Amino acid sequence: MTNKEVLNIENINTPEKAGLALKRLRKLKNLSQADLAKMMNMRQPTVSDVESGKGTLDSFFKIIQALKVNVELSNQAASKDKGSGKSKVKAMLKYFEDET
Repeated sequence: MTNKEVLNIENINTPEKAGLALKRLRKLKNLSQADLAKMMNMRQPTVSDVESGKGTLDSFFKIIQALKVNVELSNQAASKDKGSGKSKVKAMLKYFEDET
């Protein structure tokens, strides 16, 4: 991915979908799970766990940092319900933006 290129992944509302998004980002950077694990001084099965939605939040954020990714949260549900008087708040991971 080039500078300021954005991978837009919407509706990430489960650990499994967040893990899939990280897997896509890792592959865009041509890294294997073993390569990424080595960069973070982590075991490859830990990377696999995060990518399958079973890892810890701490490991999730370590992978985000290693991939040099920004995470932006967006409250799309509130904008959809604008004027309805009901605010259904769903925090989503909307964009993963490469900082490099």
